[in-house]
Amino acid sequence: MQTFDFDKNISILRQAKGQAIPWHETTYPSYTADILTFAQSYFKSDEYDRNFDRTLRQHQFHEGLAEEDVAQLAHTSQDYGLIRAIVSAIIRGEKYTPGMWQALVQNGILLDLLVRERDLKQKA
Repeated sequence: MQTFDFDKNISILRQAKGQAIPWHETTYPSYTADILTFAQSYFKSDEYDRNFDRTLRQHQFHEGLAEEDVAQLAHTSQDYGLIRAIVSAIIRGEKYTPGMWQALVQNGILLDLLVRERDLKQKA
């Protein structure tokens, strides 16, 4: 497992916030190399919760989370494990829901989640 560099990846997401991510006639949006590198580094790191489904169910999230709920949790949750599971589900979710990252990167929700995760980890 690799150590995840929060500061480097938060910077990547800050730069991507508000930027259009085009979706040409392909299966997935045209993510920048930085976004793809961020996702891979998270997936390969010790931050990635390989049991995110179980973690989310333990928090009573059985049917997934609406974007509005994710945005609210990114600002209010004090539960490091829950935020980590949500980010992990998002990272894995792009494979099954093409374009998931697109909205969450553009509107800054993924950035907010990553900042919250870093801050909660530092508190622990």
